[in-house]
Amino acid sequence: MSPTTDPKNRRRIYFINKKFQTKFILRFCLFVIFTSLVMIGLVYILSTKTTTTSFENLRLIVKRTSDFILPTLILSGLIASILVGSACIIIILFVSHRIAGPLYRLEKSLTEIGKGNLAVDVRLRKTDEIKALAASVNNMIRNLRDPISISQEKIKELENDVSRIKNELQQKGIAENEIDKTLRPFAQKIQQIKHNLSYFKISLTASLIFCLLPVLSAYAQATNAQLPEEQEWLITKSYFCTIYFRYDVNIKTVNKKIDTYRVDYGLTTKPPRLGEEAKDIIAYKFDLIFLKVQELLDMRPKDISLNAKIYRDKNDLDKVYMEIFDEENKFIAFYIFKLNTLFANEKDISANVLAHEIAHCIIDHYFSVIPPEKIAEMLAQYADLHLRD
Repeated sequence: MSPTTDPKNRRRIYFINKKFQTKFILRFCLFVIFTSLVMIGLVYILSTKTTTTSFENLRLIVKRTSDFILPTLILSGLIASILVGSACIIIILFVSHRIAGPLYRLEKSLTEIGKGNLAVDVRLRKTDEIKALAASVNNMIRNLRDPISISQEKIKELENDVSRIKNELQQKGIAENEIDKTLRPFAQKIQQIKHNLSYFKISLTASLIFCLLPVLSAYAQATNAQLPEEQEWLITKSYFCTIYFRYDVNIKTVNKKIDTYRVDYGLTTKPPRLGEEAKDIIAYKFDLIFLKVQELLDMRPKDISLNAKIYRDKNDLDKVYMEIFDEENKFIAFYIFKLNTLFANEKDISANVLAHEIAHCIIDHYFSVIPPEKIAEMLAQYADLHLRD
């Protein structure tokens, strides 16, 4: 690793945006100097009406106090300005670094977005400022990326439909030139749309997911392409959910921890029971929580389904989170809309945890545009809090 790419060395560069930081420091230093001059001027003016006696060369001299203290005022003001200015330069350099750095990254990210690159993600350090602005930019990128990914997937479906129609027309004995003449305008429009969409770049993972959506709906174990494929899963299905238990998960323990006491209170319909095994009871509980959260939020998206992956403990969950987002996990469970998958672990699972994450799934599928993160979180917390009401 070269010194320029070493993160430790890169953090020591405090002049990130020299023009911005230099202008900021100069203005503050000018303010310090101006303040010192004002103080010197005020002291000088206020002391003009008084006199001071002193001995100079064995002679008693009577002077105006202002004339007597002027050299001292100038010298002390100069020293104070230098010391305070130096301290301010150091402090402002460190403080402005926490602003200039994020602004620089935002500028680069917005430049990439302008070029059609929607795979960017603004990431700031813990000590950086303007985190809210970075979160808004990331939310904007996500809201742009999802419709484009879906459009790309729909274009592939259209191409398949055109090919299917062409084959059906050929089987009916229609001439090849007539088929081409009929379908050529559609093919040209599809190619034009593909060309326009090709300007935008989304992450490879997102592209694969949206291209494989038909397969993913039937085989939910393929939804998380970033997880190790060699893992063994015990799979059970319910009306709303496809649940994957990793090979080392104690299913009976999971069943005990998902306490659905009073969850069915107020429900007019209940999900069917698929069996008496622990995994079947868990599937029933998932559906019960799903129905209750829909009732609490008054949101019932059509044809909604959910994949849930249960791991042994939070360490396993942290590894999965790191592989997907390349950052530290702070949650005991989480839901990813693009994968339509809920991730939880045996140690921390509960009915309330599931209600919270299932609420995120319902909210994201209910609205045509995903709502802001804080609003979705507030609604999910509401579902968690009132699950047993």
